[in-house]
Amino acid sequence: MADSYVKVSLLPSGFLTLPEHFFCADQDDKSVRNTVPSMSFLLHHPRTGSNIVFDLGLRRNLDDYPRNIHPHLRTRQPIHTAPDAGESLKKGGLKPSNIDIVILSHVHYDHVGNPRDFTRATFIVGYGTRNLLEHGMKYHSAAHFEKDLLPPERTIELPIQAKLPNYQPKVAPQAASSPSTITLDGLVPGVSHCWKPLPPFDNAIDLFGDASIFIVDSPGHLVGHLNVFARVSEDRWVYLAGDACHHSRILDGMTDIATWEENGMVVCIHADKELAVDTVAKIRRLRKEGFRGASVEVVLSHDAKWYKEYQKSIFPAKL
Repeated sequence: MADSYVKVSLLPSGFLTLPEHFFCADQDDKSVRNTVPSMSFLLHHPRTGSNIVFDLGLRRNLDDYPRNIHPHLRTRQPIHTAPDAGESLKKGGLKPSNIDIVILSHVHYDHVGNPRDFTRATFIVGYGTRNLLEHGMKYHSAAHFEKDLLPPERTIELPIQAKLPNYQPKVAPQAASSPSTITLDGLVPGVSHCWKPLPPFDNAIDLFGDASIFIVDSPGHLVGHLNVFARVSEDRWVYLAGDACHHSRILDGMTDIATWEENGMVVCIHADKELAVDTVAKIRRLRKEGFRGASVEVVLSHDAKWYKEYQKSIFPAKL
């Protein structure tokens, strides 16, 4: 029976250092800096044998990032990039070429790793990601994106968050010249993919049609932000929350999401703070109430305490 559940393993994918006052509203001391992981995860779907990676962490060679983000990277030192997601897979007995699907929570530099290593994978991203990569956005110093980050012929951009009768990819008007996406029906044959409510969330997609892995619309942090929700045993689920928030104190309700002034404007690490607060509240509710009678483990991408506690789940081990 254990073989009928999703296997989720931690993939160490680098560390970076974050000034806490940019994230936690209760931190006034600008000297407080925490070196935190940027975690990736391997999910193995038992029925199909599919290997899925959620997020790719930091890039192995910082010089391979665009030059315009290098000043920002200097503010996040120390940064450690070994092992990256690909190396963590190899240590556990897989290669990046063994991965069928890569789901990116979003396309900030510390989550996209080295997509070119994953030569066979289909990439799944949230609505608006193509437009963001092509045109960028006016935001704070971390908002630098690469037009050629993802292989267009192997990238699925999910449709706008709505209850659609059938999966029909849509691209923002500004990105109309981008190559067309393929459909999820081609990736997972025979399964009807559409956004459906998954309380407390408004929109989720049942990836394999068997209620084992859901892609959850989790707006607020960046355009197209996605989470992944997987059943790992009869009485336990794991919710991979990406950058829904950046510190467990926020998730626990002990502090609020921070704001600060930059270039004469009040800004936040989240593109839409109001949406981010709502998403965090839903994740908190999910963790408290559980899901279909089972407990829920919530994992934030940069939770250093969780990373230290769950070293035993590094691939080839599992949660």
